[in-house]
Amino acid sequence: MRAHRFSHIKSLAVLAVLQTCAQAAELLPAMVVLAERRLGEEPAARLAEWSREDLRQAAPRTIDEMLAKEPSFSLYRRQSSVFGNPTSAGVSLRNTGATAASRTLVLLDGIPQNDPFGGWVYWARYDAAALESIRIVPAARAAVWGNQSPAGVIQMNGPAPFENRHSLKTGGGSQGTFSGSTSHQMTNADKTQAVSFSSFGLHSDGFFAVDSSQRGPIDRKLDTELAGADLKFAWLAAPGLTIEPMVSWYQENRGNGTPLTGNSTEALDLALRVTSDDGDFSWQAIGWHQRREFESVFSSVNADRTAETLALDQFDVPGRGTGAAFTTLWDGGGAWTFSSGADTRFLSGETNETVGTFRTREAGGDQAFAGIFAAAGYQADEQTRVDASARLDGWQLTDGRRIETSLATGAALRTDEQDDRDGVEPSASVELTRQLHDDLAGKISAGTAFRLPTLNELHRPFRVRNDIVEANPELDAERFFSIEAGLDWKPAESLKMSAAVFHHWISDAIANVPVTDPAQITEIFGTIPPGGSGSQRQNVKQAQVTGIEGKIEWLPTDAVTLGLDALWSHTEFSESPDQPLLDGKPFPQAPDLRLIASAEWRATEGISLFAGCEYGASQYDDALASREISDFTSVRIGARWQMAGATYQIRIENLLDEAIQTGLSSDGIRTLAAPRSLWIGAEWEF
Repeated sequence: MRAHRFSHIKSLAVLAVLQTCAQAAELLPAMVVLAERRLGEEPAARLAEWSREDLRQAAPRTIDEMLAKEPSFSLYRRQSSVFGNPTSAGVSLRNTGATAASRTLVLLDGIPQNDPFGGWVYWARYDAAALESIRIVPAARAAVWGNQSPAGVIQMNGPAPFENRHSLKTGGGSQGTFSGSTSHQMTNADKTQAVSFSSFGLHSDGFFAVDSSQRGPIDRKLDTELAGADLKFAWLAAPGLTIEPMVSWYQENRGNGTPLTGNSTEALDLALRVTSDDGDFSWQAIGWHQRREFESVFSSVNADRTAETLALDQFDVPGRGTGAAFTTLWDGGGAWTFSSGADTRFLSGETNETVGTFRTREAGGDQAFAGIFAAAGYQADEQTRVDASARLDGWQLTDGRRIETSLATGAALRTDEQDDRDGVEPSASVELTRQLHDDLAGKISAGTAFRLPTLNELHRPFRVRNDIVEANPELDAERFFSIEAGLDWKPAESLKMSAAVFHHWISDAIANVPVTDPAQITEIFGTIPPGGSGSQRQNVKQAQVTGIEGKIEWLPTDAVTLGLDALWSHTEFSESPDQPLLDGKPFPQAPDLRLIASAEWRATEGISLFAGCEYGASQYDDALASREISDFTSVRIGARWQMAGATYQIRIENLLDEAIQTGLSSDGIRTLAAPRSLWIGAEWEF
């Protein structure tokens, strides 16, 4: 009965999308609003925002390096995506995730960018020069997106299609790193047809991630090679009607620190967007298909790091995603604004791997989602606004399997076929914002949302050195209940301050739960390497995150800007009857304090000097809080100037060459983030 109900919901959602794709129409300003599913421009709708000028001035090598200057944003490990493994590049805003899986949905022009199989994000594929804006949306405004967004949404937007725009960017620096990109958008004289093309590449010799005191002959640098290209067309088919087909390609190859280990990815995305505006009413339909080919090799290294043995060769991990979305917006210029729509997404993936020299494994399955949503905004008076949203999602897990065969004989060693599962998940939120005084605004919000485990969590095991984490096809969805209250205060034209307090209750939180019972170790892993550990992805009954976030921006003179951003959070596994050792423990890789100070002096109209300092408190690398990663302080300095139509930048990251620890394995091996690094770049925009 539940499966039949879900199929009916899914059919209605697909039919709605197909019907709207057969119609037409859109006006450029509304197109961005529709892609972002937002109703208003009020500050409460975002945690942070970057304009085209902000992106140009930041000149990041990868987008995550710029977003990391916002304390609410972090990847799972303290590592830039230039050098980090993509499987640890999920985002959990405000430390809301207990694993590397993303609790934040990432969008590019309204299209999900989270990997169809693993949910992680390939941050290195997005060129800042090809983007117009980025916005981080808090949990209360993310409920309209459903799965993968319980902690919030990161929205990246490209430029409006009928603009002439050209850029060329190049840079190079430490660790043998150099990059380049070019982006061009051209339109005809009457602005009815346009084409845009961008391409980019980056190479790095990398650095040694293992601390020098522990390094052995087997250790190698984390080298990186990546490239990508995007092509998009735009056609104004009729007044107010824009049709945009697009294609995107990306490839990366990474060394993971030893001769045998590494990972690679090839991605191909196709999409079609149709947008329409007819005065008060606008709509947008999007369809997309995503293909991923992922490979990853893990090894076991001996105690003196002189030799390694192949442990797990995931030689073929394909992921596929196909989806569509339809969004409407009605804004009659009065007190009320309405938005509604439907979306659907079908995901499939599997891991094909060789386990040591004994057996092969195929494990994977399919996921399907279909959701409908509605949102409304009401401007009660000049001081008061209420925004509310509701969403209903149906989901299915099908074709779950794990098949193992002997390498020597081809005989079947294990054949597991999981039962199909389905369900319905609601999401909802409400937010009140009020101008309390001319210089003081307040907000309060509450909501609930969910995250279904990814195919990666359900089916793909992995290793970090000699620490093994097993998949679990029986995982249930996480359920978030969230509240937040905040104030924005502008006591003077030169001073802005804001603060927010938030709390998340998380039911069935997914964590890498250590397995300590000998019988379970034998059943799940067989054996564990000497000095290693074994964990399995499991649902923890209850977890919670409490935090305070604050920002200060002060302009003591017209030429000087000072800033201080801070995030304090307390994470806790509050109830874990199946693994009592977890009770009261903090989330792994979740520091309780991040402080980011910044300063900029505009020495002349074309020359600026800047500096920053980041402090990150200590954190743990495991769920039992037994392996502590020390705190760190990192300083950066730089200069930016304009000359001959170009913007130039030189900066030094980690100026004091702090040993910033990113991991600590069970056998005591410490891994580090990048050492002191110089970067010089230039960008021409015309």
